[in-house]
Amino acid sequence: MLAQIAALGLCGLVSLTAPEPVPGWPGRGAAEDGATQATAAEDNRPPAEQHVEATDTETIAPIPEPRPEPGELREVFWVTVEAGPPEVVGSTFGIGGRRLLALNPKLKPEATIPAGTRVRVFRYDDERPTQSVGAPNRGRLKNGIPLPEGPYWQLRDNRRRTFGTHLAITSLLAAFRNFGTKHPDGPKIRVGELSRRKGGRISPHNSHRTGRDIDIGYLHTEEPVDKKWVRTTSKNFDVQKNWELVEALLNTGNVQSIYMSARIQRRLYKEAKKRGVPQALLDTYFQHPRRPGSEHAVIRHSRGHHNHLHVRFRCEGWNRRCRALSRSRKRRRS
Repeated sequence: MLAQIAALGLCGLVSLTAPEPVPGWPGRGAAEDGATQATAAEDNRPPAEQHVEATDTETIAPIPEPRPEPGELREVFWVTVEAGPPEVVGSTFGIGGRRLLALNPKLKPEATIPAGTRVRVFRYDDERPTQSVGAPNRGRLKNGIPLPEGPYWQLRDNRRRTFGTHLAITSLLAAFRNFGTKHPDGPKIRVGELSRRKGGRISPHNSHRTGRDIDIGYLHTEEPVDKKWVRTTSKNFDVQKNWELVEALLNTGNVQSIYMSARIQRRLYKEAKKRGVPQALLDTYFQHPRRPGSEHAVIRHSRGHHNHLHVRFRCEGWNRRCRALSRSRKRRRS
């Protein structure tokens, strides 16, 4: 059975709570970290602080599958953190004031929305389905779905970049709930950036354009005081819980790639092996240790991921406009 799993190249055993995976996981391309490869002049940051993205021209064709039903994502609500007029709240939530008012008819344009108010931020529309268009580093997102709030994860106050595809959002909900039910007392999963509602370029990332990428903070032995990323060290890195979170993501069957530092990858590899994960799955999951073909593993090294991991979900099989891999940069002739 394990040999069959390895042969199929699946991302992992499918969780009962996860969305239905599609056989023939397509995550077999050259390494691409989904982070920025822009120059220091473009981002006004030292090169050491920038992410690096390798690209590949290989094409991965989506596997035919029907468009999913909205399910629990037919409507999504968020709770306001600070009081403000609809324009400010709508801007903070990444949908704009006019759209916020349209989704919440009882709100008045001139009134202040109190902190703690539950407002609708998304409603499913059959005529305008959510769709990832193009490559991770060149594409866009149509009518992105906001990641719902939940008891086991923490969204940022500014949520302009918290939108994804249906498959990405449902997979995250399944993984977060899977992890959270095992650790109801925390720590909470710290959610970083996904995409804007309409996708496209967001600095400083080179990817995060099509609703399939998300940054997630590593779990520490003590929860950070503030909401910023915390540099991971051998003392504060909770290897057991971080592996359980990564395993929950893999078990959705929908992860194309996970990018992290090689040092952290080595620690997770040892933890997974200690827990009895079969070697066939270890070879499918981890680029470490380096070996022929390891560049096709799900979990890969990527510079700049010492304080968070980057997850990329696969293209949805029904969507012929989604491109799995980043587009390479062609040099212009002088």
